[in-house]
Amino acid sequence: MERFGPKLSPCTWKKHKGVVDGQDRISKLPDEILILVLSFMTMKEAAKTSVISRRWQSLWTFHPCLEFDGSQALLQLRRPNKRRKAKEISVFESYRNWVNHMVDSRRLSAAAIDEFKIRFHLGETSKLDIDEWVRFAFEKKVKRFELNLTDYAGNCFNMDGCYPFCLPAISLTSFIPLKSLILKQVNVSSEVLTYFISNSPFLECLCVGGSRSLVHLRVIGPSLCLKYLEIIQCACMESLEIDAANLLSLKYSGPKINIPSMNVPNIAELLVGGAGLKYFTRKMLGMSTVSTQLEKLTFRMISVERQKWMKKYEFPILSHLKQLELSLFARDDESLLFFSSLINASPSLNKLLLELVWSEPRFERKVKKAKKCPHHSLKVVKISGFVGKTIDTEFCMYLFENAVMLEKITIDACPTFKGRNLQETKEVEKVNAARERAEWLKSEYFLGDKLEFCYSDN
Repeated sequence: MERFGPKLSPCTWKKHKGVVDGQDRISKLPDEILILVLSFMTMKEAAKTSVISRRWQSLWTFHPCLEFDGSQALLQLRRPNKRRKAKEISVFESYRNWVNHMVDSRRLSAAAIDEFKIRFHLGETSKLDIDEWVRFAFEKKVKRFELNLTDYAGNCFNMDGCYPFCLPAISLTSFIPLKSLILKQVNVSSEVLTYFISNSPFLECLCVGGSRSLVHLRVIGPSLCLKYLEIIQCACMESLEIDAANLLSLKYSGPKINIPSMNVPNIAELLVGGAGLKYFTRKMLGMSTVSTQLEKLTFRMISVERQKWMKKYEFPILSHLKQLELSLFARDDESLLFFSSLINASPSLNKLLLELVWSEPRFERKVKKAKKCPHHSLKVVKISGFVGKTIDTEFCMYLFENAVMLEKITIDACPTFKGRNLQETKEVEKVNAARERAEWLKSEYFLGDKLEFCYSDN
């Protein structure tokens, strides 16, 4: 538990910090005032006050937010070594002990909980512990609940052995005060989600990632408060039906699914990824209520080769789109110029973010030139994963020749994959080549201080 819990040490109070004439005036304040003060601290900071005196010993247990973030400890397990298995068992056991201790300390308190967050890579083998944590949180009328069991990088994988989130494990009523429900790397069914949607009148945020149990989801209700909906990497998903007048943000990445109906009149943000990108994108952008109101559009981790349909697709005018984010798998023998039609269909586009993950090309090719089509709103561009090859160089040339109002261009030669660093010889060579090409672009297009080259070591 020491690995995760706060390190407590005796506190010495100075006169200007609450001790006047030998008396601790702060500690004499009513519980309600002291608990309010503690609520402005993190849970760990609040727990440290328990060593001040007996008066403070249990006040922290009334803290409204219980956050158990073990993601940093998971980083220790990234690289294999001879003692990894023993170390892994120690870290996992330490995390479970930490949460169990904190939950037990809080169990007798009558105070409700605003937030309860679990962030650690656990699976079905920890079911009994997790069941207790989930039951505890909902018995305390939790408002923002997060069960994030992903790995250190936050990845959702569709795999056996995920924790099953079931209603029988929770004591629920017909009224649930939830405002936010986040379930990642958790198996949760359509029936369970429907129950929460139907009985949580204040629910604003719903996020599900890596669930193999989710097949059909209907987010429908005349009085739904839902503003943010995210469905990521649910491999068995078959259909999604939405009627949510207040929905502002919709994120979907996964298989191709059926969309029987979609009513999202106030949508402002859309993220799409996975095998269902083509159908989902065309379905959504084909709706006038989406194309005329969308302000942010993201295509996540898609293969450039599989998106050739965009070359012939006539994008509707996205009159309010201000930010476009593209996260792509690419090879140097491919081209990004087909995205020019999307950029040209976005007359208000102000910011463009491009992230590239590289794989080896099948053949070499020469730089192509896109048709000249001046863009008068694009001002900020950031390209991550730049290596100065044909594919990213020609896309930069297209931007510099057409985005006449560019104010800032950041070229980031970050490693292709996490875990690589600047000390590796091949990585040094890539960075030097990228820097050389960036300097050429700066000189060729007279960019001066507008272009910034950097290297973000992951």
